[in-house]
Amino acid sequence: MSIKYSLITTAALGIIITSSSCKKYLDVNKNPNVADTVTVDLLLPSAEVYIGSAMGVDLQIYGSIWGQYWTQNPNSSQYRTIENYQPNSNDFNYSWGLFYNDAGSDLEKLIQSAAAQNKKQYEAIALLLKAYEFQAITDAWGDVPYTEALKGLQSAGHIVNPHYDPQKTVYTGILSLIDQALGLIDPNDAITPGGDDLIYGGNMSMWKKFANTLKLRALLRLSQKDPGTAQAGIAAMYAAGTPAFLDINEDAEIKYTSTSGNKNPLYAEAVGLSLAQNLVASQTCIDSMNSNNDYRVIPFYSPGSTGFVGIRQGNYNQIVAPGSYAIPSSYVGGDFQNPASATAPVKFLTGYESKFLQAEAIVRGWASGDAQQLFLDGITASFLDKDYVNSYADYGTTADYALYAYLNGDSTSGAPPAYWGQYPASGTADQKIRHIITQKWFCMCGNEGFEAWTEWRRTGYPDFFVVSTSNLTGGKFPRRFLYPFDEVTENANFPGIVPVTTPVWWDIH
Repeated sequence: MSIKYSLITTAALGIIITSSSCKKYLDVNKNPNVADTVTVDLLLPSAEVYIGSAMGVDLQIYGSIWGQYWTQNPNSSQYRTIENYQPNSNDFNYSWGLFYNDAGSDLEKLIQSAAAQNKKQYEAIALLLKAYEFQAITDAWGDVPYTEALKGLQSAGHIVNPHYDPQKTVYTGILSLIDQALGLIDPNDAITPGGDDLIYGGNMSMWKKFANTLKLRALLRLSQKDPGTAQAGIAAMYAAGTPAFLDINEDAEIKYTSTSGNKNPLYAEAVGLSLAQNLVASQTCIDSMNSNNDYRVIPFYSPGSTGFVGIRQGNYNQIVAPGSYAIPSSYVGGDFQNPASATAPVKFLTGYESKFLQAEAIVRGWASGDAQQLFLDGITASFLDKDYVNSYADYGTTADYALYAYLNGDSTSGAPPAYWGQYPASGTADQKIRHIITQKWFCMCGNEGFEAWTEWRRTGYPDFFVVSTSNLTGGKFPRRFLYPFDEVTENANFPGIVPVTTPVWWDIH
């Protein structure tokens, strides 16, 4: 992206952390041999905000366009290269910098400081956030610096040209970080974060659920490429019974306000673009929801003058009247003319994703439990999400009715139960997984765009995606981010350019 914006971590701490999507604002002189003296209660919210900025802007935009929730507004041009499947390597400097230079640097300092001060709960959270961000990094770029990353300090080896590790190695590291964190988590520890933890306020029981859910996600990511490791890892998790996973309305998220400097990062990006509505609804998702009588179009989209109507993916040359199509809603931070977008949260990991991950593990035979009930629980968690539950009143209905109509049919309109809401109990494992992943895709609309696109790459579901009409890749879908230009010019161990259509290691489709 190309616009500067600011973000505040928390007014209670009085900390303002400014993150910018324009590279020139990130080019500051830092002495890699001198560690900043910053306390753990400042490092934690700083790292969380930087990760939220990366996930909430670049990864959300690319994921939601390539995951076919959103598309380019025909009346603007900001994201045409994304729809062309030909982004520029410069486009990825910002998110890469947020992950490595900003969040990663803070997390390394936090891990070291917390360990030295015996603040185990801070250390555990930092390890989990490091695992979370490195999963996002490697899922986006494939092979990346990991074992030699974040070691620029003289005391850490002064490695300024880190080698790139194979993605398999990175995933081994991610799982190790989670296990280290699980070994440290103690809800009874007297020394825990409070308001400086922007995600769970220092609730270590919630962080344990986050850890288990993240581990299950990481293991299932290997399901197609390395099923042996995935199966063994999941079986070990369940060996002593079902672990504690995230439940309904236990989402790991950062909340924002309408206060200047503390706004949702996607909306803040739009402020820098004069609030131009560059993003509109994709026909792929809108039509799928409409055909299923899915009331979640209400929290996820704002209707245009012709109702909940989308535009075919990449068809930005279509001549349409401004405002005649649906756009992302303020509930997901995407309606840039509505200041309520400023308060939309950035979700890291959700209760509904947790339910679908568990259901898939059971269907694959790697865990025990009731996959059908978990499937229904995931749908329920989505419809009753506390961040969206009040949106249905805008159209004279309730979340409870919307959920009932989706699962059982709508007596008002005469619509039958939604096809994607009916678990194929007598179907094959593949048919069950198809429903689980596709339903998860509906749930993630506008709020976990990068994860939804990533799961499509892993599983091939949903299986009704269409190639962008403006693609310049011969009809090949994008399957990774380009390495950022900064790496090309600054890292002597840069491995070479990899095309956007080349799958990452775990992507066998």
